[in-house]
Amino acid sequence: MTERPLGIQGIEALYEECRTRVPDHKAAPAGHGLPAIVLVGPRGSGKTSALKWLGHLGSRRPHAYFDFDSAAPRRPHEVAGRLAYGLSHRLPRQTPLLFPRLTLGLFVVDPELFLDATDPERAKKQLRQALRGPRDPHPAAERVVAVAGLLQDINLVRIPGISLLASLIRQPPSMPLRVTRHTGFAWYSGPLAAMDALVELNQLSRSEDPADRAAVDRRLCEAFLADLRGEYARRQRDRNCVVLLDNIDAPGGREFLDLLMELRDAAGAPDPLLAVAGAANVGRVPGMFATGPAGVRLRSPEQAGYADWERSIPDPPPNRSWRWYCVRLRGLTAGETAQLGTNIATRLPDAPLLAHRLTDGHPWGVRQLLTASARIVGREGPEALLRGVLSRTTPATADADEGPPLEAAAREYLLRDLTDDQRRALVECCAAREFDAACDAGLLDRFPLHTRDSLARVVATRLLLTDPVPQDAETRGGRGSGYLERVHPHPLRGGSVLHPWPRLLLLRELAAVPDRWTAVHGRLRTWHTEHGHPLDVLYHSLALHEVDEVVEHLARRLAELSDTEVWLYELYAVTAAPLREPVLPEQSATLRAEQLAAELAPRAFAAHTPLTLLVLSLWLASDPRNRLPGAQPELNRTINAMFQYLAMRSAPTRVGLLHEAAKYA
Repeated sequence: MTERPLGIQGIEALYEECRTRVPDHKAAPAGHGLPAIVLVGPRGSGKTSALKWLGHLGSRRPHAYFDFDSAAPRRPHEVAGRLAYGLSHRLPRQTPLLFPRLTLGLFVVDPELFLDATDPERAKKQLRQALRGPRDPHPAAERVVAVAGLLQDINLVRIPGISLLASLIRQPPSMPLRVTRHTGFAWYSGPLAAMDALVELNQLSRSEDPADRAAVDRRLCEAFLADLRGEYARRQRDRNCVVLLDNIDAPGGREFLDLLMELRDAAGAPDPLLAVAGAANVGRVPGMFATGPAGVRLRSPEQAGYADWERSIPDPPPNRSWRWYCVRLRGLTAGETAQLGTNIATRLPDAPLLAHRLTDGHPWGVRQLLTASARIVGREGPEALLRGVLSRTTPATADADEGPPLEAAAREYLLRDLTDDQRRALVECCAAREFDAACDAGLLDRFPLHTRDSLARVVATRLLLTDPVPQDAETRGGRGSGYLERVHPHPLRGGSVLHPWPRLLLLRELAAVPDRWTAVHGRLRTWHTEHGHPLDVLYHSLALHEVDEVVEHLARRLAELSDTEVWLYELYAVTAAPLREPVLPEQSATLRAEQLAAELAPRAFAAHTPLTLLVLSLWLASDPRNRLPGAQPELNRTINAMFQYLAMRSAPTRVGLLHEAAKYA
């Protein structure tokens, strides 16, 4: 049974809306036809699951699934043949789609069909003889067709090579083969007689010249669309047919869809083919330009709709980019994560919320953490085990004491598409609050030229960047978010940041070599000092464990500033710094805050005890594993008490700090 992914209701609605917009072949062409819908998201965001679910929803109408990453690259006409094979399957109470034009074309370009290139008349005679050959399908066809329906349902069908496709694409059950071929002949005739055109097509198919190969691809893909238009003109249908194209950013994916868009432009009339694709690299999707790191207009599932796509089309369109409609799969909400974790929530209630906070709802990450958490159920000290969940072995490992830690397996999975040098560079860049700051600070200078030139683009187009989250009580276990935005006269730049889930995993790799951690944060601090970014200077000072200096600076600012909200903005901005060792599973966060105060800030702890404990508690609370239990995080008591103490002991009294304390009550 195909599982319905969460969070794709808007995509389902868009899919159904486009499926039901069947062209009326009796009326004059109108409208813009159908978009090429591309579901985009970083690795593990659920693109394949969404495509397979859409295939399940449309399983009672002609549909086909093709994964460009699962086999060797295919030329566009080969992809068209394989899609036609899937679309021609017989379905209950549905007349099968027929592909006479494409079938004839595939027959002619079969590598096993040799026609005399030096004698046109002899070549035509050879082609006539071949076409008068066995009327029955290829001997292998009957064996393939017998099981194709079952295999297609579970997406395990191994579509045969080009030499079998022409005999496997369904022929009209009540129509002799010669009539089918007659339909194809009529279409291929034009400036040349049909036989001459087909002989020429055969000769072009044997050429290695790029222009000749492109001509073959174009003609056969034209035949594919012409067959679809002909079928829908011949018999009224209530749904467009659907092709689900996974990993179009792999070799061969763009080539097929680019040609499809080109042919749609040339035809000037809509066709009944809805293409829904998936891609992890938006750099391979020629959608409409938009500002932002990805450089492509992206819509959320909740924004997506046919009307939204039509409104975005320029008048007149400058190019074909308007035909592409990119929908970015979003992360799961806390509620959706709770649905996935229903089985363990009653016995380990903190697991779903922790999985959501650590991954920011990344679907694959959530599932991995929930699976790992399920193995904690029933064991002693579940809270300590949850804090150490990333150190547990991967869920796929049979023996819990063997295999790589979950954090290492997740890091490898998420960054699989990067080169080794790009990955090493990204490990250092993750130390910066904003990704651009890492590049501007020269962290890439020691890496090869290709890495320096490509990393920013790769990170952006792989959708590993996101908008920053406001730093306030919501991110530390309290209540309320966004209330400190626009209060500071010199706020943070607000540039794109690495997605919290891969950044967490990358920071662990950076912290594994303390000298590297120190060098990277030191270089970033120097750059921010030179460019006048005091909050980022303190951010990296805290990451370097220079707590005395940070606390003393915040104490001075509390005395100087008249606006409490400005001070709170600075406090949260600075304490968002990463920790080299964010969590000790066997030690409670409260005890750790006191221990760090004594170890890292002896001077400040003596002179500014409440503020030191507040800074360290907020710093620890920036990691969700230190905010357990979820219903009443342990550190909240300390944070609440320290805010209250500072509110009453400050001169003048800071009522705003009492309001902030209430957010942690």
